[in-house]
Amino acid sequence: MRATPEDSGVRTEIAVANSYRRKTTYSVQISIADGQGWTAYNRFWLQDVPPGKTGRAVAVIGSDAMGPVPQNPKIYVDKFTPIVDRK
Repeated sequence: MRATPEDSGVRTEIAVANSYRRKTTYSVQISIADGQGWTAYNRFWLQDVPPGKTGRAVAVIGSDAMGPVPQNPKIYVDKFTPIVDRK
């Protein structure tokens, strides 16, 4: 995971490697904070990641309307749920 400050929010990149034998969808809920009150949330759905492959997603989270974008943002994984294909 990576969090990079931008003018309009925090660019967030996540990657999840599928170690299951079947394709898997991942629900990843994260929060990004600066430890001083600025906090933004997002949920990523990485759908149908093939076995042995890595699913990736990118999003800009938060906004300048929330106040100054943190220059040292921290990423926290709030919830991680793999949903393995049964077929």
